[in-house]
Parts: sequence; structure tokens; C-alpha cells
Amino acid sequence: MNRKEWVIALLSGVMLFVVATIRPVQYAAEATFFVPLTLLEKQIEQNGIGFGSPTEVDAHIELMQSPVVFKTIKRRYNEPFDLSVRKTRNGAVAVEARSESANLSATIANHAVAVADSIKQSMLRQNVGMSFDVMAERTVALQAEEHTLRKALDSLRFAAQSDSLAYAALIFRKERQYGTAVVELTNAERKLEELKSYKDAPAPKSYSISPAMPVEQPVGLPAWVIGILGAVLVAGGLKLWTASTS
Repeated sequence: MNRKEWVIALLSGVMLFVVATIRPVQYAAEATFFVPLTLLEKQIEQNGIGFGSPTEVDAHIELMQSPVVFKTIKRRYNEPFDLSVRKTRNGAVAVEARSESANLSATIANHAVAVADSIKQSMLRQNVGMSFDVMAERTVALQAEEHTLRKALDSLRFAAQSDSLAYAALIFRKERQYGTAVVELTNAERKLEELKSYKDAPAPKSYSISPAMPVEQPVGLPAWVIGILGAVLVAGGLKLWTASTS
């Protein structure tokens, strides 16, 4: 390389150093957590205790990547930031926030977890509420059916006092219908109580593994490293160009 090429490489490195120096500094903060169990049947079966299945983890990540989460955070922190979500190799979820402030990045990462939990809780409560309403209607219908069958059975038993043989088969059939209705009603009332207790219970929250903490070092390469790498790359490029044209 001749002197001119060395000067070009050196100036290129200095320019890249200056650009890297005045660029906005970015700080990253990451929060990791396990997704809670949210399937209604499993929640009731396990009293709301447990980690979510892979399907629930994927759904939670999709929720955190949705515009509604980003907009909710943006309304609270009117500062530029980036948010990324990924699944870890252990089945947990990591959410990383980047901004020009170390404290803000940590705050946003932790707040993103809380926002996703809040949205999911609203969705779960709506789902449970709909299930509760459907089961409540079913219970009322079964109560009316049980009442009607009991009255019909009482009438048949009263009529059978004068001629039991004539009503025996009819009473037997009606007793079976009544027994089936009682079993269905009992199951419906038990299910309704379970839904009511689940409806009144606190919704599950994410299990925090490590909350986001402010970091001292910004992300990315230092300005001096960028300047040196830029100068080396430019020098290498010039050397190749010179070799190819000679």
C-alpha cells in the first residue's frame, strides 16, 4: 500500500470513530420468566399451580409481540425503545428492552411482563365468565327438568297405589330418567361451583426467574473498536483493489 491509501484508510477509521461516538447510546436489559398455567381445565385440576405447556408459551410470546403490548408501554413511557421476545432453551421466556437509558430499559422490560400478564388475565376472566354463564344456564335447565321428572314420578307413584302392576314398568322407566337427570344436575352444580371459585380467584402471573436490572455498559462495540475495524477493512479493500488493477 502506498501513502495515499494509508491516508484514506486512516481517514475512514477516524470518520467511523466520529460517527460511532455521536450515535445514540443503547442500553439493554433482559427479564426472564416462566409462563404460568392458563388452560382452564388444568387450572381447576391443579388449583392454578404449574407452568404453561409449549403451546401456552408460544401463545404468550405471540401476545407479548403484539402491537397492543407495545402501544400500552409506549403510552406510559414516551421514550424511544425497542422490545424483543424469545424462548430460552429451558422453555422460559426472555424479554429484552433497549433504550438510551439503562434504568428505562430495565423498567420497560419488567413492565412488559406485567402488561402481558394483565392482558392475559382480562382474556382469561372473560373466558371463565362466558363458561360460567353457559354452565349457569345449563344448571337452571337441568333443575327445571329434575323438578318436572320428580313431579311426574310422584304422580305415577300415587296412581300406582291402586294398581301397582299397571304402573310398574312406567315407574321404572321414569325412575331411570329421573336418576340420570339428578346425576347430570349434580355434575353441573359441581362444575358451576368450580367455575365460580376460579372466577373469584386471582389470575395466574408469570413466574419471574430474573427481573431486568440496569446495566453499566451500553450494547454494541466501542467507538474506538469501530474506528480501527473500519480502517482495517478499508485498507484491506484498497489493497485488494490495487492488486486486481495492477
